[in-house]
Amino acid sequence: FCDGGWKIRSSVNAVEKLIEYNRDVRRDSKKKKEKEPPKIATSTFVAPSLIYLARRTNSTAPSAFTSAFWVCPTGTGKSRFMSASVGKIPFSVPRWMVHINLNNFLDQDTFLLCGQHRAVLKREAEGYLQMDNGNAKENKPNNRLPVRIGQFFDATLARVPNRKEALLAWYKQNSNNNILFEPWPSREEVLDRYEQHTKICPDSMGLVKKCDKVKVGSKLVGLAMIFMKMVVKSGVSTMAATTASVMTNQSMIGTTRQILSQSTSVMSSFAHRIIAYLLQGKNFYSILALMALSYSIASRIKKEFFFKFDDELHREDIKFIAKNWVDL
Repeated sequence: FCDGGWKIRSSVNAVEKLIEYNRDVRRDSKKKKEKEPPKIATSTFVAPSLIYLARRTNSTAPSAFTSAFWVCPTGTGKSRFMSASVGKIPFSVPRWMVHINLNNFLDQDTFLLCGQHRAVLKREAEGYLQMDNGNAKENKPNNRLPVRIGQFFDATLARVPNRKEALLAWYKQNSNNNILFEPWPSREEVLDRYEQHTKICPDSMGLVKKCDKVKVGSKLVGLAMIFMKMVVKSGVSTMAATTASVMTNQSMIGTTRQILSQSTSVMSSFAHRIIAYLLQGKNFYSILALMALSYSIASRIKKEFFFKFDDELHREDIKFIAKNWVDL
């Protein structure tokens, strides 16, 4: 993914995290697991903004599937999240399906991170004030990974143009006696998928427009079917084709007119046959059901690119996680 910047990698052996019932249902038999050694989960941070994750047989072996995340700063306390996945699969997954899955994943934690980032910015601003006053304190955690990352950010954040000034201005404006009183953003504002993703993503925006076309088209077809059912008599079946007259001793113009008339009659008869077939009981209700299903699917897909993760859905998601992913 990236060759620039220094790297730091952490590895941990895979452990069972499903409760016993779900583990037995979702996993293969114990005999198969005993034959295959557990994968090693590896996380790699590449300065300044890349993180990629994979499961490997050892810390440096190739992986069948890798996920990568770029967290790119766009302002003080603001970042743009980008991601990519590389896997050995026999087909290409549509990008909009990946975006839906990723948005559902991000919405689980983003609102929590919104509160954490306020606390982190507060500590950073207080660190600048302590440095200016000559009272800086050095924390020495025991874990090497946060030590190295902390040293990297200590050495780089203050050198970002205008960051220190903007952060101190924000802190002085929104704090009193080291307590932040800045208004807490709403869930709708933080998790607004349209503003943060859809309108700046050509793939997602194109899909939303296609969903609108499907919704309009399914409505028009459904209404047209109902209108024809109301207007056309139920007993209409087919129309008899016009009989052909003997073309003898006629001029070329007359012959041409007769051919055109016959063609129009045949086309009209064919159209009436199709309409009569479509308006039959089973066919009629099948088309209406298909249009309703198309409208429903297009609406559900479109909703995935707007605000979705409200308080009720959040509570249901927490219950699901607690039920299915309890640590042993």
